[in-house]
Amino acid sequence: MKRRGMWMGLLVFSLVCLLAIPCLAQRGVTKDTIKLGLILVKTGPVAALGLPNGNGMVDYLQYLNDQGGVAGRKIEVIWEDDSFEAPKSVAALKKLISRDNVLTVITTGGSQQTMANLENINQYKLPNIPNALMKEFYDPFQPYIFAMGATYEAQYETIVDYIFNDLKEKNPRIGVVYEKKEYGIKSMEAVRKRAKAYGVDLVSELVLPTGAVDASSQVLGFMNDKVDYVVTCLLLPPTITFVKTAEKYNYWPKHIFGFNWATDDMLVKACGGAAKNYIGVNFVGAWGDDSPGIKLAREIAQKYNRTDISLTSLYINGVGVSWLFGEAFKRAGKDLTPDSLKAALETLREYSTGGVFPPVTYTSKSHAPGEMVKFFKADVANKRLVAITDWRKPKEMK
Repeated sequence: MKRRGMWMGLLVFSLVCLLAIPCLAQRGVTKDTIKLGLILVKTGPVAALGLPNGNGMVDYLQYLNDQGGVAGRKIEVIWEDDSFEAPKSVAALKKLISRDNVLTVITTGGSQQTMANLENINQYKLPNIPNALMKEFYDPFQPYIFAMGATYEAQYETIVDYIFNDLKEKNPRIGVVYEKKEYGIKSMEAVRKRAKAYGVDLVSELVLPTGAVDASSQVLGFMNDKVDYVVTCLLLPPTITFVKTAEKYNYWPKHIFGFNWATDDMLVKACGGAAKNYIGVNFVGAWGDDSPGIKLAREIAQKYNRTDISLTSLYINGVGVSWLFGEAFKRAGKDLTPDSLKAALETLREYSTGGVFPPVTYTSKSHAPGEMVKFFKADVANKRLVAITDWRKPKEMK
């Protein structure tokens, strides 16, 4: 009897322990639904960035639903607004897991928000694609974070490569205008280091805040230093400010370059003829591309009445993120869990999204992005950006 009582006690203890463990196998998935979370800014000063991005994600998943869903399941998305604040993102993630019982959270937002959520992402096994490009998301390896897009460093290295190799410049006078925040400083330093590798020092390094409504001192500084290639390490609004101010002073460098957050048709629409020498790099295709993936993105936007899209590159980005998750859901099949979703994403090898992203590869040991971008030049007459190169990555330097 004592032995029997001991076994019964062990059985009860084991059941209690099992009940205390989060049931990952059943989380967010039923026979006919997949419940997902999305944390992205919808209100506040940067809502204009989050809304087209999140709408692209939601619309592509709805498109999958309208095609019959995935493995017989329809996808439900719960979008939480973090107002671009890390504490709100953390609270939103806990709510999505504990109250809404989602399978995973597609993205936890930008750099600071994702870093603040890192412990929870690992604890709850949340495969996600951050809406940011920090190297820290994949080096060292983070098992549940799948990095998206070329890092800032890679984008600016490729820009400097373009000046020396495509434009055949031997001794260009390069000036950098940047925001004195982490992304801007890292980007400026990448330009400086890359130019130095070609044997050239930067002529000017000037700061322009995001909220600036005039860039006269920066433009006059470049004019005084006879800068013929301007590299902007700025978000879209201050880039527009700089380009317009340059026109006001009749300053026409050979080219003005920008990175992904400033490579959008909106720049050409806002600047008009002032953008005629603008070239940007991006890890997503342009809205006017003829590639099958971009055509699908335009069709989806029309289908769901997104007539108010201003930042089209971010909408395309959102479509691409959900496209990767949709493919992973298909590959995971009926047995869809956080771990099987992670494993499915890790089977992507040179996976094509038809021009939305460059070919995507993830493995069980690396979730790093491909570091590939395209170059886009302003087409002033048609108020858009057009591709002038295929996908490329930074040149290997000896």
